Amino acid sequence: MHGTTISAIGYECGDIRPVSDLAGTTTADISPLVTEIVHFRESRREIWDLAAAAAERTLATAARPDLVVYVSENDPDTTGSLARILDRLGLNDVEHLALSGQDCGNLVPAVRVASDALASGRCERVLLLLADRAEGRDRIMASGLSVFSDGAAACLLSGGPEPAGPRLRVEAAAGRTAVRLADGDPAEQGLLSTVRLASETVTALLDTLGRTRADFRYAILPNYRPAAQKFLLAAMRMPPDKLLLGPVTELGHCFSADLLITLHRLAASGALDPGDRLLLATGGPYSWSALSVEYTP
Repeated sequence: MHGTTISAIGYECGDIRPVSDLAGTTTADISPLVTEIVHFRESRREIWDLAAAAAERTLATAARPDLVVYVSENDPDTTGSLARILDRLGLNDVEHLALSGQDCGNLVPAVRVASDALASGRCERVLLLLADRAEGRDRIMASGLSVFSDGAAACLLSGGPEPAGPRLRVEAAAGRTAVRLADGDPAEQGLLSTVRLASETVTALLDTLGRTRADFRYAILPNYRPAAQKFLLAAMRMPPDKLLLGPVTELGHCFSADLLITLHRLAASGALDPGDRLLLATGGPYSWSALSVEYTP
């Protein structure tokens, strides 16, 4: 993966809504979410439309891609959506692929797939799109970690000469998977598995890099409740001062798009310095993955 560059991040989110609006829609206690998440995003637009809007922002500053990778867990018609996206972007003859399967943890696996395509020489630039809406599902995560928001993020991945503008150079990735459909409390089993997988994933990443946790300036996680992020950071055995929170209270949890949106917002706000090494970590119900990147403005 070394040599892959992430650049030209763009995103599109739904309208802002207070989490308190969800009172009465669930039997779960939402008071911690009202306090820690505060807002979520809601959209009536189709998932593909959100993805195309994010992609338009990316392509406004990026060169034409020769591969498009579309990631969505909730799109009921990925084939049709890809066709609509490519037509709207004027990329009708560009090779394309849809990925899913890790719920909110699709970013790192998608970057790995794109990096493999770049390394093979089959393509030079990959347009990565991640888009979802909470269509027909409870907006409150079953784990209680956050509130699902509607949104999309896009970026360009390249392996050749680095594009101008803010970019992230990928150093390495690691992931761990454990599918155990066993008896017992699913919520408890899921939490225990997440803790173990998060720890093992970061250890594997450090072994690959030959680095220590101290070599990272920040760790960035999905837009879960801040208390939950601190818990997961401890599970990864990262010092508490390494946690850099994204726009949790403004955006809620935008599925797999969270980390790209957070990176864009942090770079735009000046929170990142040249040469900062960042640990990006995310997961799904049965997996956890991490990415090491270096920020260059």
